[in-house]
Amino acid sequence: RVTKPQGPEEELHCPFGNISVLSSVCYALGGEGKSSMDEAFETALDELRAQVGVAAPESEEPTAVLTYGSAKTQAKLASKLKSVLTRYGKEGKDDDDWDGWDQEMPLLSTDESCVALGTAALGASVHGRARVITSVKGTDGKMRPKARAGVAVQDAATCAVAVSFNYSSGDADRWTEPRTIFDFDRRVPAGPYHIDFTAAECAAHVKHCEKAGGNCVEDESELIDAAKGMEGSRRIPQREAAALRLRFRVFQRTARGGEWVRVGDDMRPLSMRHSQKEEGEDGEGDFVAIESAVLELGLSAVGTITTGLITNGETIAQATKSARNTKLLRYGTILGSILFIGGFLVKSYVEERIFERDTRRVLAYYKHAAPNSFHDGDERQARYLVWKYKGKKDKLWRRLEAKYDVPVRHEWEWEDDEEEEAKEEEKAEDAEDLDDGEGEGEEL
Repeated sequence: RVTKPQGPEEELHCPFGNISVLSSVCYALGGEGKSSMDEAFETALDELRAQVGVAAPESEEPTAVLTYGSAKTQAKLASKLKSVLTRYGKEGKDDDDWDGWDQEMPLLSTDESCVALGTAALGASVHGRARVITSVKGTDGKMRPKARAGVAVQDAATCAVAVSFNYSSGDADRWTEPRTIFDFDRRVPAGPYHIDFTAAECAAHVKHCEKAGGNCVEDESELIDAAKGMEGSRRIPQREAAALRLRFRVFQRTARGGEWVRVGDDMRPLSMRHSQKEEGEDGEGDFVAIESAVLELGLSAVGTITTGLITNGETIAQATKSARNTKLLRYGTILGSILFIGGFLVKSYVEERIFERDTRRVLAYYKHAAPNSFHDGDERQARYLVWKYKGKKDKLWRRLEAKYDVPVRHEWEWEDDEEEEAKEEEKAEDAEDLDDGEGEGEEL
């Protein structure tokens, strides 16, 4: 797909500013076990048609078909293209969902030097020889000239990349089926794609294989539940053994529908070579198991596969201890936060209750020591005094006693005195009534 047409005043050597590869289909010709040109051509064109329909479903038939090579080769290609496109047109004649591929598509041949000239133009663009000057707005708001590449090419992957796992120390019959990570026509560069490894999941896979057979746990939810059961200090031996048995392999497929080809050596993501071993020593004793690791898998623009392993280097026992300490620290932090915040709440509640109590105490004092005065019943004044003498209540009580010559009592103590006075008054009234009754009896 070519976009962004450029005029001669911009860059004559690159008529289009963007070239985006939607799909790349390649087949080898000749040789034993390989397809003939006619078979490979028809297969490749069928697949290219299907892939373009998936990659660009909104577009109709291609604008044109270009051929490259010698004049003789291009003549053969044009003849074969015409026959295949005619077949497409007949097949889609009565099809409402027809994509428009037919013999009416223009076929354009090119000069024999087209590939060489195109390669030179791309090289010149990469090295800055072919460039376009554009105006870019700076931070100060002024437009300034800036050079960019004459053409930008977005490539698509011409291969597929897959991974496979083995939880039985690399046993040839226990490898899982390759799982595709980067498929054909993937925009490149791609990645990094992260693959997480944990010793608990490895132990779950090993337990499943020993119990039910197979190479791994297929169900994701079942794997998560089984991995949780393998955590903790009691499962350290199982996790260590499973981590040391883990193997990882990368595969590449260069032809659609072809065979997976192994790339590089097998990796051991959860095994770390012991630093105290002597150089030259080999064997299982050289490695210690680690709790977790992350593998980064990438695919460059030219098809190079890159890998990188990220781990903190903690052994399973160290990771278990760190997790336990982290859990205790988390619970301790939560408990400390609750106590800290709760302490403030309790302190605020207690101080409010004391403040209200002392306010009532001051009001009760004014009621008995200075009745019918301005301070009697003045709650605002009482609250102000309690606030002013916060932390110095004894000083407040001494000043009140010195001013009114009446001892400061608690609120309920005044009530007790009132009750006693009321009782004494009742007794006095009863006594007067008795005296009055005796006097009348004498007169009678």
